[in-house]
Amino acid sequence: MVNEKHYARLNKGVQVWNEWILENLSIIPDLSKANFIGANLSEANLSEANLMGANLSKADLSKADLSRANLMGANLSEACLMGANLSEACLMGTNLSGVDFSKLDFSDANLSGANLSGANLSGASLIGADLIGANLNKANLIVANLTGANLNKANLIVANLNRANLNKANLIEANLTGANLWQANLSEALLRRANLSELDLTGANLTGANLTGANLWQANLSGLDLSLADLSDADLIEADLIRANLSYANLSYADLRDANLSHANLSYADLTGAKLTGSKLTGANFSEADLSGLDLNGLDFSNVDLSRANLSRTQALETDFTNAKFTGACLEDWNINSATKLNDIDCQYVYLRSDEQERRPSSSSKEFTPGEFTKLFQKALETVDLIFADGIDWKAFLLSFQELQAEYGEENLSVQAIEKKSGGAFVIRLEVPPEANKADIESQAKALYEIQLKALEARYHAELQAKNEQIVIYLQQNATLEKVIDILGNKPIQNIINVTATSESKSMSESYQSKYDQRNSNNQFVDTAQTGSNPTFNQQNFSQNINQSINDITRLINSLRDKAQEFPQDKREEVLVHLDDLQEDINKPEKQKPERIKTRIIALITIAGTVFGVVANSADFTNNVLEIADKLGIPIPTEISQPQRATQQLPPPSH
Repeated sequence: MVNEKHYARLNKGVQVWNEWILENLSIIPDLSKANFIGANLSEANLSEANLMGANLSKADLSKADLSRANLMGANLSEACLMGANLSEACLMGTNLSGVDFSKLDFSDANLSGANLSGANLSGASLIGADLIGANLNKANLIVANLTGANLNKANLIVANLNRANLNKANLIEANLTGANLWQANLSEALLRRANLSELDLTGANLTGANLTGANLWQANLSGLDLSLADLSDADLIEADLIRANLSYANLSYADLRDANLSHANLSYADLTGAKLTGSKLTGANFSEADLSGLDLNGLDFSNVDLSRANLSRTQALETDFTNAKFTGACLEDWNINSATKLNDIDCQYVYLRSDEQERRPSSSSKEFTPGEFTKLFQKALETVDLIFADGIDWKAFLLSFQELQAEYGEENLSVQAIEKKSGGAFVIRLEVPPEANKADIESQAKALYEIQLKALEARYHAELQAKNEQIVIYLQQNATLEKVIDILGNKPIQNIINVTATSESKSMSESYQSKYDQRNSNNQFVDTAQTGSNPTFNQQNFSQNINQSINDITRLINSLRDKAQEFPQDKREEVLVHLDDLQEDINKPEKQKPERIKTRIIALITIAGTVFGVVANSADFTNNVLEIADKLGIPIPTEISQPQRATQQLPPPSH
């Protein structure tokens, strides 16, 4: 409550008050909740005074010293503050509506929650001011200095910020709907989740601004310098970005649907996860930009610069790339179809794998001749890739392929290439007629393969007395590239088969794996020979065993790697491959299959048996392997677990 003596002293006049203050500098005046409606307090020394909750409506405070004063919750509506000093004053929750603050010094003042609606703050200094949640609706902030000010969640609807300095200001979640930001300086400002929808931002400086999650729906950003700006997750639907500079900008997961990016500079921009459906891109510069994994279906990329851009895994069905530049672009696993336009492409070379791997043309001294790029990828469209993720039974494949040829005609189907990938996976590329329904061929090939696989598996069971562990070993022994050559050699195929078997999954063929339209088909062709569950194992319990013992198993695998160093070189290499496979199977949930891992363990024990009595630590090696089996709950037959010199053929590594 107000100190009555202080209140009475001030009512005697400003001159009497100021003299008393000078004689009593140690006293902090308490004028809280005092009534000064319409009072003349011009030039009053109220520095550090407690005016909390005071009513100063329509009071004359011109040239008054209110520095460091506590005006929390005070009513200053329509007060005259011309020339007043409000630096470092506390104005939290203060009613300042209709006040003329033009050219006043509010540096570092606390105005959080203050009502400044309609206030005239033109030319005011609000450097570092706290305006969190302040109401600045329709406020006049022309040429105001708000450098470093905190405007978090402030209401700036229809505020006039013409030529205002908002450098490094905090505008997170601020509402700027309808605000005037012509030539405003917003460089390095925090505009995360701010509402800037439908604003005309032309002429504003947004260099280095953080616009993460900002609402820029239908905003006019044409010609703006947005280089280095963070626009990740921003809503830029229908935004005008014609000729905007977005070089090095972060546009990851931004929504750019129906936005106009014609002739915009997006060089080095990060567009991963962005939505570009319906956007206008003619003449845009995407050089060095990251477009990996984007849906570009049906878009117009004519005359666009995509040189050295990352286009890996992009969907580009029916996309128009007429006159586009592709030199140095990465096209790993991009998806195009016969409706994709590749006319008049400007391209000297491209890469089919990331990190500038698998250059085309292969020789660094060669470049594409005019039209050669288009021919290469149009030819690649006439293929179907069959993916065998967990290995392949070559007998089942040969039989199913013969049936497929009988259905579509031998002259229409041939094996173009066989590619061995890491983890034991294979890709078989079939050459098909251009008009063929590729999705149907893939689906039919899968169905025929599964039928043959089940028939062969039934025969394996009968021949091997239904011992699952022997079936797995048998199937893996049957999955070597030497076997496929022998099998395919028994039945001539029309075209030459190019076989590769490198861990880096590089094809020796000059042809390139291009995806066709698989939107309505199954994209994975999986060998089921190794994916069926054994009734003696419970997959859930097995996964629990792995999770509970993962640290111990990893320790044992590392110990086995150390022990393998004493093995002969050929055996050591086999062991290390099996251990790598075992580690991968355990760490990846999709590969945590009991029979798969059991096969690895049996292979390791068998190798140890071949060096038993020759290598001193072979018994310890075997014991460590058996300990892993025990932790996983995998039973190992006694005849296998006893160290001995093995004579049977070892199961081959998967890669």
